[in-house]
Amino acid sequence: MERLGAALLSETERAFIHERTLWVLEHVGVSVPCARALDLLVDGGAVVDRETHLARLPQALVEHCLGTAPRRVLLAARDSSHDIHLGAGGRLVCCADGEGTLVADDATGLVRDATVDDMRDACRLYDALPEVDFVWTSLAAPTLDPVTAPLLVDAIALRESAKHLQSVSPKTPAMVPTLVAMLEAAAGRSLFERPIYSFLHCTVAPLQHDPAVTESSLDLVARGATICLTSMPQMGSTAPLSVIGSAIITLAELLSGVVLFQLAQPGGQIVVEPMPGATDMRTGQYLGGAPEVALANLACVEMCRSWGLPTIGSGSTNDARGANYQAGSESMLLWLSVALAGADGLVASAFFNGSRVFSPAKAVLDADAIGTLQRVLGGVVADERTALLDDIAAVGPGGHYLGRDSTRAGARSGELFEPRVFHRGRCEGAVDTTLAAEAEARAREILAEHTVEPLPDDASMLIESAIRKYRDTVA
Repeated sequence: MERLGAALLSETERAFIHERTLWVLEHVGVSVPCARALDLLVDGGAVVDRETHLARLPQALVEHCLGTAPRRVLLAARDSSHDIHLGAGGRLVCCADGEGTLVADDATGLVRDATVDDMRDACRLYDALPEVDFVWTSLAAPTLDPVTAPLLVDAIALRESAKHLQSVSPKTPAMVPTLVAMLEAAAGRSLFERPIYSFLHCTVAPLQHDPAVTESSLDLVARGATICLTSMPQMGSTAPLSVIGSAIITLAELLSGVVLFQLAQPGGQIVVEPMPGATDMRTGQYLGGAPEVALANLACVEMCRSWGLPTIGSGSTNDARGANYQAGSESMLLWLSVALAGADGLVASAFFNGSRVFSPAKAVLDADAIGTLQRVLGGVVADERTALLDDIAAVGPGGHYLGRDSTRAGARSGELFEPRVFHRGRCEGAVDTTLAAEAEARAREILAEHTVEPLPDDASMLIESAIRKYRDTVA
């Protein structure tokens, strides 16, 4: 049974966006203020102005690099039972959102700075929830040592989850050797053999690559880490105020990354993560839950999949001020949009207020919402077995199906999705409780009961030692 899907763009519209995106790359170009990257682009056939750092990418170069990019990518995990294959056309995989610095107290509604304990709890909660397939580094406590904070964020995630780790924390080139030593200790082998780690290379909209991030990314790719090219322009500020204009900027930034990193490592593992947003034209604030954001994301995912690139779509970004109806409805709109467009994965859960605030309750509520989404994407099979005509004939007019073998079998096999937290049934007796409060209580229960497969002692000691050595080196 194929996954349910739907298209926004016609074949003609996809061809139009493809041609205009290539036009932007060839005639407008991208800023790459990194000599090493510019050398690669020159060798590949790009037209480069080294004084302005501008690189124009010919259509033939872009199409060549699209041809060398892999169609399937392995996101390995510390526990191999959690390994993920993107681009295989299978089940939609989901992860948490990030990286915020704030945490909601779902019982009181108060928002506070994240702590290291919150960081641990978030990763352990994701490890426990089966709907969360891999882990983003979702929180960074403001109290972390700023010199080693990106390394500490990854170290905590490695310890507190056995699932694949996708890091949002940007790294400096000096951090890469220490980080790779940590990751290979956790994996027990090289990242080329067990790619347990992927990292976001986020462009700076419009059409720029950060020099230090680019250097770090080139180093990490050379050591076997999987690169996740991410573009996050905002309609009306760092992208044109139109859905298609925003999509073209997003896609041009992503393809410029495909070119650069395929030239650096032909055939190296690449995932694209289009995440266009919008700008509130009254306040200048970021908008993630607007319907136009869903449309832009949908268009970008369709284009990326038409190029055969493993694609993770933006999911739960919303503009709500709590784990409430608005957060749920805006999240589900984005989830459904990018899922129906054919995304291999979603950045899916646990945050509100423009991905700034982590909510344990929303993490648990989103797990039920993802389960609902997965059930819809599974679609239906119409055949003699599922029609149950024998039951219909046996029960006849005026009967019921509660006693039928097929009803019992369907209930046991999950034919009817059963949420763990969402309310069903009568409303009597529930007037003094809220869904968020029950979800927050469920999150506390999970954290009290769940244990994570620990890192081997020698790996844990090596990680601590590596971070100490790095701190001493740069101090």
